[in-house]
Amino acid sequence: MLKESADVLESQVGATASVLEVASGAQVPSGGLCLARLSRPELASLGVAALTEVLGGVERHVNQVAGYRVEVLAGLDAAGVAEGLRGASSREAVRDATGVSDRSARELCRVAAKAQRCEPVMEALAGGDINTEQAESLCDARVPDEVRHQLIAEAVSEGTDQTKRRVRAAEAEHRSETAEQRFARQRAKRRAQWGTDDDGMLRIGALLDPEIAARAGAALSAISQAMWRDDKHLGVGRRTPAQRDADALAYLLCGVTLSEADAKAIAKLIGQPPGEANGKASPQGPAGAAHAAFGSARPDVQVQVLIEYEALRGQTDAAGTTDAGTELAPEIVRKLACDAEIIPIMLNGPGGSADIGRARRTVSARLRRALIARDRHCVWPGCKAPPSRCDAHHIWHWTHGGPTNLANLALLCHAHHHDLHTQQLMIERNPDGTWTTSRQPRAP
Repeated sequence: MLKESADVLESQVGATASVLEVASGAQVPSGGLCLARLSRPELASLGVAALTEVLGGVERHVNQVAGYRVEVLAGLDAAGVAEGLRGASSREAVRDATGVSDRSARELCRVAAKAQRCEPVMEALAGGDINTEQAESLCDARVPDEVRHQLIAEAVSEGTDQTKRRVRAAEAEHRSETAEQRFARQRAKRRAQWGTDDDGMLRIGALLDPEIAARAGAALSAISQAMWRDDKHLGVGRRTPAQRDADALAYLLCGVTLSEADAKAIAKLIGQPPGEANGKASPQGPAGAAHAAFGSARPDVQVQVLIEYEALRGQTDAAGTTDAGTELAPEIVRKLACDAEIIPIMLNGPGGSADIGRARRTVSARLRRALIARDRHCVWPGCKAPPSRCDAHHIWHWTHGGPTNLANLALLCHAHHHDLHTQQLMIERNPDGTWTTSRQPRAP
């Protein structure tokens, strides 16, 4: 019985292999692509192993077509330049020729442009050995060329997720940029897009640098968890995680809540009475209440960072790592510590090899409101950025024993707060209420 089953399986796989063979040169021009298509009855007669073989052949064919598409797009760009059509758009050409959406056409052109600049990746894609996701990951890999060649060879026999993990490991091993250089590159890549779909729904997408991502992620998580605590007692009608995240984002963007229960949960989270916005009663009541100045109604958030004690004190350049696995330059960690509830996990600190500090809520909502009332805007000389774009900065940093009170705080916009920490500057308040900046000495 087993022998008969093995014979049947072998015949199925053999039959499948035969129909997947590329047609001979006599039937198809040299370099042509051809895949014989099995009918539904023929597919229904095959077993799991044979169908898996067919699927693998189809995917290889798709990859070959993707490689050919890259070559066609390269020819299209060259022809447009030769004919003086400098305004011609490859994206529009792809959209019009294939009927795909603008977004899909943009993605196709992006991958094509990257593959054209990396011949080894192009060859692997054109041969059907890798797919477009693998191709883009291999093109983007910040590694030496010889390492990239090895990654391409390994990608031929592995899946997309494994290729991406291997690329990340290779980048970490061969990284030559400093933590600050990496942050500058990441910040330059930030982007966001939004638009209304055919059903009138707003679609939002964003890519944020690690500093802003740490803040935004912690704030979204805090609000979403508050909403989950609001939902968990419900037997029916409980929101999905995606719906809670959407409601959390809606609150952060415009201060709107969809229910009285959510408004009360968030009011408790940010330390304000329900129905108030920036200390003023909202005529709309809790449900649908919106705060006029976003910055003074943010939730207190926790950012957990593992960092060497010497780096936190400014003595080394070693990066810290958040609990989400994101690397942050030590200057960014110190900056986050000014205006967030931080749980520092310090390696080689005075308390031992791993000194785990307790959560420190550095700036409460009430203290922030008092700071805004005093400073009105960013206090950097010549800057008038509004409070909604400002952080609360510790003049005497808390890592050096600075207290959290109004006298030791200054309102700084995100850009100048970043400059102050990265450029080793300090800011002081003059007796007449003006502010001056100066270079601070490195910690001993």
